[in-house]
Amino acid sequence: MEEWQLDFSSWRFGLGTTNGAKRLAVQMATGVEPICLSVPSGISDQPMSEDETITGAINRAKAVLESLPEAQIGLGLEGGLMYDDRFTHQWYLISVCAAWDGKQLFLGKGLSFPMPHLAAERILQEKIELHTVIDEWGKTTNSNHRGGAYGLLTNDQVRRADVFRDAVIAAITPFHSPFY
Repeated sequence: MEEWQLDFSSWRFGLGTTNGAKRLAVQMATGVEPICLSVPSGISDQPMSEDETITGAINRAKAVLESLPEAQIGLGLEGGLMYDDRFTHQWYLISVCAAWDGKQLFLGKGLSFPMPHLAAERILQEKIELHTVIDEWGKTTNSNHRGGAYGLLTNDQVRRADVFRDAVIAAITPFHSPFY
């Protein structure tokens, strides 16, 4: 097979949020500035399962593509928490990208990252979002638009945009790779 590259320079991506970290993730994954539009996820503000997180990503991808006729692919990026009740009995932060072109849907997932028990307990008890805890711990605001929980917990070795970048690459590759 001849050599090929993932080249998205001519593609138009609609992103179902105006979140800065998610916009940066799409830029890093594609080399293209997405058309950002805030659309509803149809789920809770803090998803607490993999199913809910995936559902939110899919809802955003479909809604943004419907709202932006100039886009070829709608992207929905959703972060959430999930509990592993089988192996570790631990909460994990997950990041999902749904890519939808009007006919085909693909999902990409980023790094699954263990969360401190205290963060998960507060989210459950106080009914708050993860970024509220991370903002308090990091003495910052709007951490979810920058490094997020990943950045605080790893001292910026891994940032929110990095994790979503990988999820975006995984979700959009089937639209371009000759192997699909």
